[in-house]
Amino acid sequence: MIMNNNNNLLKVENLRTYFSIKKGILRRTAGYVKAVDDISFQIPKGNTFGLVGESGSGKTTAARTIARLIPATDGKVYFNGKNILPLDQAELRKIRKDMSMVFQDPYSSLNPRMTVGSIIAEPLRVHKIAKGSELIDRIAILLEKVGLSASHINRYPHEFSGGQRQRIGIARALALEPKLVVCDEPVSALDVSIQSQILNLLKDLQEQFSLTYLFIAHDLSVVEFISDIVAVMFLGKIVELAQAPVLYENPLHPYTKLLLSAIPRPVPERKKPSESVALPVGAEVPAGCPFFGRCPIGDDFCSKNAPPLKEKAPGHKAACFKV
Repeated sequence: MIMNNNNNLLKVENLRTYFSIKKGILRRTAGYVKAVDDISFQIPKGNTFGLVGESGSGKTTAARTIARLIPATDGKVYFNGKNILPLDQAELRKIRKDMSMVFQDPYSSLNPRMTVGSIIAEPLRVHKIAKGSELIDRIAILLEKVGLSASHINRYPHEFSGGQRQRIGIARALALEPKLVVCDEPVSALDVSIQSQILNLLKDLQEQFSLTYLFIAHDLSVVEFISDIVAVMFLGKIVELAQAPVLYENPLHPYTKLLLSAIPRPVPERKKPSESVALPVGAEVPAGCPFFGRCPIGDDFCSKNAPPLKEKAPGHKAACFKV
């Protein structure tokens, strides 16, 4: 099925990713972990879409499902107008050139037995884009684009710092000149001083190459810096979605307010964050509002009914009965 929308590079509709819970000697299915539970959003070309939430909220599973690294249970993912979830491996390989990924851990995402040149060259070789001196030239250009030197081409990952390794990962992601780059917490494993360098690099590269980002993070201050649109996830669902300036200036959902209150800022009047409560696991997610157990304004109706994600103001959606 082809969907015509010239502005949106990626459109996700009712995406679900469930993992079965096996119990007993016969390993029968006793329930499901609803890691991603009916989420929908779209990313206009050239924009950065920030997907934020606590660990366990389902944001990384959503990203990996969209990138076809994890099979989806249900839903549709339109990339450049085409639903990519039903594609077989041969058809998907053609799409891969236009979609790449930057992983969270720059230490484990690079093969320690391969040189930097071999790591960056791998996607070019797989897709038969370049070889010989042309391949070497492209690798050298990519290294310089991410702030490294062409002289690093024969060195190994262990010879670099964490920030430099992430630059190598970014160079590999850009090798095929993709349209969409999925950034799965690309700065969370780095020192704060290095985080800003990598974020600035990503913004510069976006301008140079007209890139579209799906940016996953748990730190709202990082998302605020880089994102145009922000969606907040909680227990597999999007609970709030808006343009970044609107969401940060006027958060509607109690969970978003809780996350924002935890950002360290030199504002004396800001209230301290509420006491943390353990997230439900497995099949323990409540039938009503998933945030009810931590919500300061929830009532009995909320405990029994799940709020839909509705538009509360133009372009500003929230899943809450109370706002």
